[in-house]
This record gives sequence, structure tokens and C-alpha cells, in this order.
Amino acid sequence: MSQLCYSTLLKLNTLSRTEMNVFLQFVRYQDEQGFVLGAYYKQFMKELGFRSKQTFYNVLHSLREKKLITYKQNVKGDFDVTVTGNKGYASQKKPDYINLNRQIFQSKEFLDMKAHEKYLLIDLMRSTAVNGGIRVKRVSEFYDTYKEVFGVSVRIIRQYLHTMRKYFSVTIREGKYYIRFLGGKLFEQPKRTLHGKKGTYTCKDSAVNQQREYMGKVLLRRQRLAKKREEDALELGKLVNQYQSRIRDMGRDVLSVFHTVLRCHAEECVLFDIKYFHKMLRDVLGMDE
Repeated sequence: MSQLCYSTLLKLNTLSRTEMNVFLQFVRYQDEQGFVLGAYYKQFMKELGFRSKQTFYNVLHSLREKKLITYKQNVKGDFDVTVTGNKGYASQKKPDYINLNRQIFQSKEFLDMKAHEKYLLIDLMRSTAVNGGIRVKRVSEFYDTYKEVFGVSVRIIRQYLHTMRKYFSVTIREGKYYIRFLGGKLFEQPKRTLHGKKGTYTCKDSAVNQQREYMGKVLLRRQRLAKKREEDALELGKLVNQYQSRIRDMGRDVLSVFHTVLRCHAEECVLFDIKYFHKMLRDVLGMDE
């Protein structure tokens, strides 16, 4: 969930800007097994700012050809995707990942960067983090490394590094680059506004909540149910997490159960009511008998 394994990053050096944007969005929404429910072309077009649905289809095909994902179509324009090789933090023997749940990665500023600039930003964030906030490398070795990774000239790498100066302090001493991460608000965790009994408040938006809200939106969209409250998609995603172990213990498929109950809900009304749905779900699971 918003964790990009370093070993996966190393495979992204040949991606285009749009391919990189779509792939990182998959990482944002994946569960611990790398599964992304219901990648819908309209949603990705809106979130990532491209205008052609054919672009989305082309990117899916290209990412599959590069063995970064597999997918199957659910309905027209709606795909279930599995990100390959990007294990969750808990399943890595030696955890080495980049946390993408930062405001920068959801910003237009990042989406508009060249693909190699995105790669370099993420790579420098990791390398400075594992070295106490600063990366020290001989200038010649720095260029040799990225010439090999990107297949471009030193001049182009200098242009990429110039873009990085907004996020890193870059100095040269005795033939070495000293690259220090600057941080700042762009690298803080995103925030969300919630409406509670005591009024409206703002809190940090965890990667877990984003993934659960995304799943809730997909489930509601597939049954053409309209939200009654803004929080309903997140609350639905939380119910999936709450009941999935019990449903599996019953030998049933989690998503099939939720689709069935949502379909029954949709037959009664098109406006989703989380409390009513919760009662219907417990009835189906035989928990209120």
C-alpha cells in the first residue's frame, strides 16, 4: 500500500512519463498482495490528467509486456490488476522500500515531471534516507551510474539534477557530490477533511485509508450506487477489512459476498446507506441470528 520496493524501482527506468504515473498509482492502491481492484480508465484519466482512454489501454498493455503487471478485464474499461514483484513491507525479509504516501507524489508537479526525473527523485529520496539524510558519491561515478540506468548523456543527467535542486541541496567538494534531502511540506503525509459529531476536522490520510477508500469507491461504482456521505466509500472499505477473515473462514470469497449484498442494496435503492448495508451484511453472514 503506497510502498514501492527498491527492486521494483530498478525496473522502471524504461517507462514513459504516463506509464510511470499509472504504475505508481497502481502501487498507491494495491493491497499487500499487489492486487488493485477495478482500475477504471475514467478514474485514472481524471486523477492523472490525460485525456484519451486509449492511452490507458496502451499503458496497461505496455506495463504487462514489461512484466510489471498482469490484469484481466472485469467489464468494459474496468480492469483488475496485479502489480508483480512489489511485495508489501511485512513480507520482505530485508525491508527496502520507498513510502509513496507523500503529497509530492499526488501533485501535478510530480505528474508533469519527466519519467527519468521521477525515478531520480525517488532514488535520491531512498539513498539519502539510508545514509543519514545525505548521499556522497564521486561526480564521475554518479554520472556513470545514471548513464547506465537511463541510457542518456551527462548533459541530460545534469538537466535532471537541476530539477532535483528544488528538493535536495547539491554541492561539490573535492570531486564528490554531496546531496542532502531538504524535505518540506510537499513531503509530508497527505491530509483529509472529515466531518464528525463535533464538527469538521483535518487529519493525516494514511495509505491504508486511501486503499480502503479506493476499494469502497470501486464496489459502489460497479453496483451504480451513489454515496449518501463523503465518508461512505472509506467506511465500506473498512467493512471489507473487518469481515474478510470471517468470510474466508466460512469458505466464501470476500468480494463475491460484498458484491452480492451491494446488488441487493441497489435493487432497493440507489443511494448507499452504510448502516443499512452493514445490517444486510451481518444478516447474510448469519451474525444477528
